[in-house]
Amino acid sequence: MTFVRFTAGVCLAFLFALTAASAAPAKVDPLKLDPYYGDWRGTATAESETDEDFPTSKRDIAVSISKTDLGGFLLSWSTLQRQKGDPKAPLEVLKSTTVEFVPALTPNMWRAKADTDPYTGGILYWARLDGRGLVVSSFTINTDGRPEYQTYKRRIVGPEMKLEFTNVNDGKFVRTVKGSLKKLRSR
Repeated sequence: MTFVRFTAGVCLAFLFALTAASAAPAKVDPLKLDPYYGDWRGTATAESETDEDFPTSKRDIAVSISKTDLGGFLLSWSTLQRQKGDPKAPLEVLKSTTVEFVPALTPNMWRAKADTDPYTGGILYWARLDGRGLVVSSFTINTDGRPEYQTYKRRIVGPEMKLEFTNVNDGKFVRTVKGSLKKLRSR
């Protein structure tokens, strides 16, 4: 009888210790934007779900991320697209965007500094830093009332920044882009 109580006591103590250890929060380094700061250049491949002439196209991509005084960051990105005109000799179209992000109420989340109204054609931007990387999302309402949602996932893998972009228009995937960039300089 004593042996059983001792064994049960040891088992209970072991289970208690195991439960307490598993309930303790894991030590995780805080997420930081520091590895993202800098100027990056690279290439990407775009795949379209809706464009019959250019179902796949190549792009040159660039990203610049720098700290701001407000605890946020300035993000500029550009894409040299080749998805219009003659598929054998596509037109090159450069698109560039710059957004300043300021801290949101939740840690590791930011919102665009400029307030815009998606009902009047403005683009609503927000960003978060999580285990998948720096994720920037945008939402707008097109002139015909259809919603458009874009997501840019950027993550650091070794010396490269990987990009995954999706564009969803009125619930349908329009385009996905995947690429990688190399850091030219830190900021």
